[in-house]
Amino acid sequence: MTTRLYLVRHGCTESNRDRRYMGRSEEGLSSEGRRQARRLARRLAGNELAAIYSSPLRRTKETAQIVAQPHRLDVGVATEFNELDLSRWAGLTAAEIEAREPEAWDTWCADPASLALPGIEPFDGLRQRVRRGLEGLSKRHAGAAVAVVTHDGIIRIAVLEALGMSLRHYRAIAVSNTGMTVLDFTPDRTYLRTHNDTGHLSDGLDMAPGPADR
Repeated sequence: MTTRLYLVRHGCTESNRDRRYMGRSEEGLSSEGRRQARRLARRLAGNELAAIYSSPLRRTKETAQIVAQPHRLDVGVATEFNELDLSRWAGLTAAEIEAREPEAWDTWCADPASLALPGIEPFDGLRQRVRRGLEGLSKRHAGAAVAVVTHDGIIRIAVLEALGMSLRHYRAIAVSNTGMTVLDFTPDRTYLRTHNDTGHLSDGLDMAPGPADR
């Protein structure tokens, strides 16, 4: 029995465009983000989905609601897939963070899992909650397909979990706005079927992965 999980990053926001860290702020989608979400919704309209979930934040809820419309499904909230808590740097650009805390910034870029600072969620705890979320959905919807709209850091962790890889590889995984990653859960193992698929953004307007929102 295979359970399929579509992991989707939310559509872009003004902060994504300006490459500012959002953390858990309640910023909504930009007009471009809504356009991206509508394209994703059209792409997934023909897929049979048992449920659609979202992280608790506004930008993910808005994306999920657009994706859910063709399926006539209500959007559930999955707190395990909430954004990484980066309240320490919320609203700042990479250049601003580097100027304020150069040593912390260097660690964040090289090995974020080793960073221990107030206002930044520890990666060990992050990995544990993502693991709980993945296990919970795969059991709750065994044999079905579900979608979760979440954040780039969460998708990176989920991919590392699926491949059994160390958190040291976190930076090697790219996740674009409305990029779609597909995981198949079986009794024996988890398969990474698709990573960061943005084929629905065929005119090339998708946002390249940057420092903001991660």
